[in-house]
Amino acid sequence: MEKQRNQRLIKSVRRFLITLFILFCTTAAFAQTLTLEQIRQLRFVPEEGQNLFSKTDLKFTVTIPNVRASQVQVLAATQEQDITFRTIRKTEDYKQNGTTIEVWYNFAKEGHYTPSPLPVMIQNRRRTISFEPVTVTPDPSTMNPRIVVEFEDGTKIYSDDLYNTNPVLQIPTGKKIRLTVNLQYATQLTQFSWDLPKNSIFTCIDEYEFTEARIRERVYSHTLIPVASFEWTGLIAGTQKIPTFRLFAVGYKGSRIELRMPGFLIEFTESDESLESENEDDIFSAAFFQEEDEKKNPEVTPLTKAECQTLADYYTREHNEFLLYPKARQNRINYEESCGLVVSHNPIFPSVLLYIAIIIIITSIVFMIIAIKNKHKIRTLMFIVLLVIGIAVMIYCAARKNERYGICKGCKIYSIPQLNAESISEISAGSRVRILESTGKWYYIEVGETGGWCNTDDICVIR
Repeated sequence: MEKQRNQRLIKSVRRFLITLFILFCTTAAFAQTLTLEQIRQLRFVPEEGQNLFSKTDLKFTVTIPNVRASQVQVLAATQEQDITFRTIRKTEDYKQNGTTIEVWYNFAKEGHYTPSPLPVMIQNRRRTISFEPVTVTPDPSTMNPRIVVEFEDGTKIYSDDLYNTNPVLQIPTGKKIRLTVNLQYATQLTQFSWDLPKNSIFTCIDEYEFTEARIRERVYSHTLIPVASFEWTGLIAGTQKIPTFRLFAVGYKGSRIELRMPGFLIEFTESDESLESENEDDIFSAAFFQEEDEKKNPEVTPLTKAECQTLADYYTREHNEFLLYPKARQNRINYEESCGLVVSHNPIFPSVLLYIAIIIIITSIVFMIIAIKNKHKIRTLMFIVLLVIGIAVMIYCAARKNERYGICKGCKIYSIPQLNAESISEISAGSRVRILESTGKWYYIEVGETGGWCNTDDICVIR
């Protein structure tokens, strides 16, 4: 009996040892080990969501899988002069069954950095883990406001840069270049003005919300805030200074600062078309067609104030004429040609259309009454439709007739109705302008894409 009991005990122990052996072999077979190639692929990366600013402690992290924290030891590493080591920390990563290493560095200056690889002891073996390259920028909260002018080809110039005697761009004459004036590191814009360059066409084509002196949210960033966009066309070859932009802005620190753009240079070169045309004129025109060219290009003198008033009177007759409208229009065109002006074949809205609409209404009412008396339903319906069309056309014509136009005597236009304001542009004598608003002795006029305020004495109103 005792012998059978000992045999059963031996069998139980044997089964237990076999089970332990199988468990040990299974664990060893399925255990994950960290290979050298996996270690080479590890990288310290900046933690997401943090601002990569200079003179700020920046956090880099890396997770080593399948290794416990007790099996990892971080060694010291020598870094560049502008990189200062702050602190380091190891934590268990239960998701990947590994170890997360967090290291903090401080960068003294802005720039592109790649810290030196960090030596690490992993399971008693020395390895190195590299860093991802980072771009460190200055802390915007410590920066003063500045002007940034950005050209359409991506070229940027800054108001806090040192003056450069070399041209920043080379542009052919006659070609439009677009530039945008931006403000950086500011919360508010209180005043904005600019000077008009000589021997060129300089037009403000768009002003953005920031020019209305609205306070932005206090968010520190390097974002460029657009103020206005311009088109600049050089007319004469040579070197010109970029227009002087003046801004009064409030910075992140709360101080109000006056900003000016330094006199950076733009070189306007002779365009290929102008060179070709000059050569052709020299070879052929001067030899054979000199007299014909003089006839085609007579010298044009600026219009006097009396001539501008006469032109306004011709437009007034054309605007209000009924039966003799074609003759009045032709007289106006002949006078513009005699003055050397560009003939406008798109006249202001003629009153003759309003008169025609009134005639249609009266005729529709008369014939509609006759059709009702004779009980012609179809004709009655037809004249009702014609009456509705006539009324709609009359309302449209009446609204268009109230639009105000005038002939400019030659003047400067301003951004605000004050003589001491900065002038936006200059309009030549004889130009037809649209009057959108009036206040006191000032008109707000528009010609093409340019608009501004001018004195009422400088405009001959078309009645």
